[in-house]
Amino acid sequence: MIENTHSKSTLESSVWDVVVVGGGMVGATVALGLAKSGFEVLMLERQAPDLNWDENAPMQTRVSALTRASEHILKNLGAWTGIQNRRYHAFTDMHVWESISDAQVHFASKEINEPNLGYVVENQVIQAALWEEIISHENVHVAVGHALTGLVLSLDHASLELDASIEIKAKLVVGADGAFSKTRDMVGIAIEEHDYNQCAVVGCVKTELPNQDTCWQRYQPDGPFAYLAMQDSWSSIAWYLPTEKMQWALSLSDNAFAEAIAEASAYKLGNVIEVADRTAFPLVRRHAGHYVKPHFALVGDAAHTIHPQAGQGVNLGLLDAAALVETLSQARQESDKDWSRLSVLRRYERWRRGDNAIVQRSMEGFDWLFKQENTFKNEIRKRVLPLADQAVPIKNWLMGQALKGRGVLPELAQV
Repeated sequence: MIENTHSKSTLESSVWDVVVVGGGMVGATVALGLAKSGFEVLMLERQAPDLNWDENAPMQTRVSALTRASEHILKNLGAWTGIQNRRYHAFTDMHVWESISDAQVHFASKEINEPNLGYVVENQVIQAALWEEIISHENVHVAVGHALTGLVLSLDHASLELDASIEIKAKLVVGADGAFSKTRDMVGIAIEEHDYNQCAVVGCVKTELPNQDTCWQRYQPDGPFAYLAMQDSWSSIAWYLPTEKMQWALSLSDNAFAEAIAEASAYKLGNVIEVADRTAFPLVRRHAGHYVKPHFALVGDAAHTIHPQAGQGVNLGLLDAAALVETLSQARQESDKDWSRLSVLRRYERWRRGDNAIVQRSMEGFDWLFKQENTFKNEIRKRVLPLADQAVPIKNWLMGQALKGRGVLPELAQV
């Protein structure tokens, strides 16, 4: 159920098993997964998503490219139906090329006997589908509109203060409150940061030519440009530019923006004939020094952020959520009282932190290689892309890794 901001007695009435701070895509996945595993969960979120759906609603600015592992997580939690009842689009192919040569590589789902390479879904659609499941589950209580004003970790529990007046106790607090995590700061977990000196301009556009259910990515001197296939000749765009060009891109008229987008894509899908809302944000890689402390765990962007050019951000976060749910559930079966101890939480950290770091560094390798700074790297790219396109086993392995995940997957991420 969703509780209003005045229900102090309900919030303070007991020691919660888990309090999840943040009800976005990853936080909602944690809350729902733990509730389905028998935990009593309180989820805190400043603003509830709109669960009403209008099929004629304009495309939202922020989307995610969901992998097969993420699809399985959402299906196993019962949230995939809510996505299907709203709006989503499968893409079957991905085409990558660069502006200074004929080098290119093409990925096709049929080459690995898969129906698609993933789904492009608006973030608000994913969140709403999860919330629909959450509010119908008796083990989840949602409190909306409260400000977190304190968080203290003690020997046997965590204490949260809301609105400087409500005190809540929990066996575990999960920080799912995004890249600028307040919970992470409150418990004193440091982060490592790397500024890419780039921004991502995102939104949706309609093109003259159909997108062919393909994601198109072109590397150019300022950074990559991508079309992510959506329905009816609409595509989500991700246009990576130097940070100093962010305000310029946002200040363009719709007509000027449409022309700039078409040019950035080398008119791959013809002219841009309609432009929806757009936004932009700077790109910074962040990684928490630790994911856990006694009675506390970080997930998703609160633990790590990544260059979005390969679309792995939310997929890593959903894997965090599924791994944490499985770790806590197994520990509770082993010992009903001690499932939130630090040694248990460190199992989750060991499971996820290394994989997240590998993907982060891989994206930095791509960023380094495709920054068109010198002749040496230009020559490498001219050779590497055609080789990757022709080396079918390697290409298929890369598709499988991106689509299905790496290493031991949580049970929620499996069929």
